[in-house]
Amino acid sequence: MKRGGAFMVAAIVAAATVGDGIFALPYVFYRAGWLLSIGWLLALAAFVSVGHIVYLKTLEKIGEKQRLLGLARRYLGPGGFWAGFVAIVLGLLLTLVAYLILGGQFILLAFPAAGPGAAFFIFWFAMALPLLLDDRRVVGLELAGIACTSIIIIFIFASAWPHVTFAGIPAASPADFFLPFGVLLFSLAGWTSVEPAYESRKKYGATADPWRPLAAGTFFVALLYLLFTTGILGSAATVTGDTISGLAAWPFWKRELLAIFGLLAIATVYLPISREIKNALQHDLGLGRGLVRALIILVPLALVGLGLNNFLLVVGLVGGVFLAAQYLLIISVGRRALSLSRAKNFLLDLVALAFIAAAVYGIGTFVVH
Repeated sequence: MKRGGAFMVAAIVAAATVGDGIFALPYVFYRAGWLLSIGWLLALAAFVSVGHIVYLKTLEKIGEKQRLLGLARRYLGPGGFWAGFVAIVLGLLLTLVAYLILGGQFILLAFPAAGPGAAFFIFWFAMALPLLLDDRRVVGLELAGIACTSIIIIFIFASAWPHVTFAGIPAASPADFFLPFGVLLFSLAGWTSVEPAYESRKKYGATADPWRPLAAGTFFVALLYLLFTTGILGSAATVTGDTISGLAAWPFWKRELLAIFGLLAIATVYLPISREIKNALQHDLGLGRGLVRALIILVPLALVGLGLNNFLLVVGLVGGVFLAAQYLLIISVGRRALSLSRAKNFLLDLVALAFIAAAVYGIGTFVVH
């Protein structure tokens, strides 16, 4: 693959990954310990990268317009299809719910006079508009967004210097050993980027193994998360679950900058997730374009209106249960579709065990309790 094509694939992955899960990370590092959280960050970055590579290789082998749900029907039968439908469509819709919850707060942070209700609906309307654009324009918006968010994260980190430190935070808290799992998986999951990455490889040429650009995009995001987390921990008077409410002591201009970053971060990942839901409902279920767009726009709004408005609860539930199930589906499809060596199958077994552990913990924490 040409160098420009490899860069484009990495950029697409990064743009589709950075989202509002980043704002729960300072709290996770503070509670679970900085060393434990960094360990989970690196491990999960590797796990999701494996999932992305498997999915891309599967798309390249099939060479058809089928996407993940269609592939699940083909290789796993009706049961796999409907399990995948629940995991993907419901999980992605709940992800949009989390973005709506936090997006309204960022609008309010940038424009306090708007009021909570107006701020929420402004963000909802702004995210609904791109559904009218074609995918090429949407990808362009994503790439512009990741460039801006990267600059702002680096600025937040630099502005906290020399107070960037883990002093006063434990290296590891055994009681919260699994706490980072769901939130970090929510923050790092970017498999919705694989389909546009696949199209990009077709455009630029796919002569080289894709693992380097796919992994580079994910680990670049992990680096951004680490910079942001240390920057917040070094400058926030109070570490809270959503980060925003602990920044009252920040100067006004810096809070405005964070609000802009938050909106860009959410927008860059809101769009590919909406596109993935659209692909699943249109291509795999055969629903009409108008109905699909209405569902994507109105269902998250209705869920928030029905009381599903706790940001940390939604993030943990989606990351620990639905996203883990989605990556298990990718691995299951890939194992059926690809001819893999014994060593590669063993690697996929280890990754699958990690996602199974995440799902079990997520169900026990966010569903049972």
